[in-house]
Amino acid sequence: MKQITIIGAGLGGLTAGALLAKDGYNVTILEQHNIVGGCATTFKRKGGFSCEVGLHKMDGVYNNPTIIDIFRVLEVYNNIDFIKPNEFFRVKTETIDFIMPNGIKNAKNKLKNRFPKEKKGIDRYFKIIKGISKSLERLQNPSWYYYALFPFMFWNILYYKSKSVTDVLDNIIENDELNTILNTNVWYYNDTPKTLSFLLHAVAQYSYYKGGGYFIKGGSGKLSSYLAKVIRDNGGEVITKASVISCAKDSVSYIYKDKTKVIKSDIIISNISPQQTYKLYNIPYKESKKLGDALLTIYFGFSKNIKEVYGDKAYSTFIFDNLSSMSSFSKIVKDDITKRGFAFVDYSQIESGLTKDSSKSFGVVCIMDNIEDWEKLDKKEYKKKKDNLIETTLKKLEKEYPNISSLVEYVEVGTAKTVKRYIKTPNGTAYGFKPTPKEFFRVPKIKSNRVKNLYFTGQWVIAGGFSPAIMSGGLCAIKIKRAR
Repeated sequence: MKQITIIGAGLGGLTAGALLAKDGYNVTILEQHNIVGGCATTFKRKGGFSCEVGLHKMDGVYNNPTIIDIFRVLEVYNNIDFIKPNEFFRVKTETIDFIMPNGIKNAKNKLKNRFPKEKKGIDRYFKIIKGISKSLERLQNPSWYYYALFPFMFWNILYYKSKSVTDVLDNIIENDELNTILNTNVWYYNDTPKTLSFLLHAVAQYSYYKGGGYFIKGGSGKLSSYLAKVIRDNGGEVITKASVISCAKDSVSYIYKDKTKVIKSDIIISNISPQQTYKLYNIPYKESKKLGDALLTIYFGFSKNIKEVYGDKAYSTFIFDNLSSMSSFSKIVKDDITKRGFAFVDYSQIESGLTKDSSKSFGVVCIMDNIEDWEKLDKKEYKKKKDNLIETTLKKLEKEYPNISSLVEYVEVGTAKTVKRYIKTPNGTAYGFKPTPKEFFRVPKIKSNRVKNLYFTGQWVIAGGFSPAIMSGGLCAIKIKRAR
């Protein structure tokens, strides 16, 4: 059976590797970090805290046909526990305090009760995102006649593919507050609604509304480690601390334990960016697509279970001081980082498994970040800026959680610079390419048109996020098996 070498053990590479290893291929994954998963991982700190790096909620766990097929084949459901929080999200601004419930019917009813004059717009919005989601779902396994009848069967995709979220919502929703609520979690995908593809917004939001979002008990690293185990259990290798230094048409060279090694490869799969990949081949390449933004994370370990202290709260709360309308998002991301607003994820609201001691709890604050804000700072300036950010963030959290500062046992900041250092993504992005209307809806770039046996997977193929990365791994495995 053919030898497959995978560069990078992110979710895309791990998924492709697990599927191919289970199908009998000889699979080797080379990962430069000392753990697998990329952003789908955890790290441990004193006090019994397992710090979740990337996952707040994953959509599609039980309602995306592609993910369901992948998870069934790999027996993920039998080995990983998925936990569903009680709501989609909460948004808190100076004028808004709204909890978006799970479920399409629940969401529509609550929105209509709050905005009775917008009933038609609300119905139209949900009808549109449902229609787009169904169309994109059918395209995951297209029949031959879909292409011949594409303009008729998929007119909604053609109509909305060049539109941003702002383009669409401004035409169907008049109330600024409602517009803001419908876009509160835009940072799951992009920096602002103005530059976010409406197709991505539609399919992702509908998936969350319909099927809910899920957390992986014990942290996302559980899924990554399990996928690595599937590879090993099926005769493959997962080698960490292995830095790939060059590629040829039939081999990959890497450094492991200070020695240069070469692995002969019939097929090479890259989980890193195209630009980084072609550099390994010494092939000239200039990336035309814009990179997605980065996220800054503040990790908090609390000395008490904050659910027991403050009672039932939303699992995920978006807190903005100066978000007056949907257009404000564009201004917020350019503001000083202490004024951008943030999402607070309170893992104590579920059985997260992130603390050894149930009397303690863990939480994170996430803020849209730019590596330019950190790259030119010296060590002293870097630390000072992080300390100031912790202080200002806690002051804002105090309004919702009085005296929460006194419960902080551990705190640490991971910036875009931190992400770049550990997982090597350009600019520390966690999103791959920027999902603009121009860039999002294209045929996934799985097979390279420059190197015969090179394939791509991960956040660079469909979009950033857990579900798109896993789906890209599935698509990659299918393409390789069909070529056989």
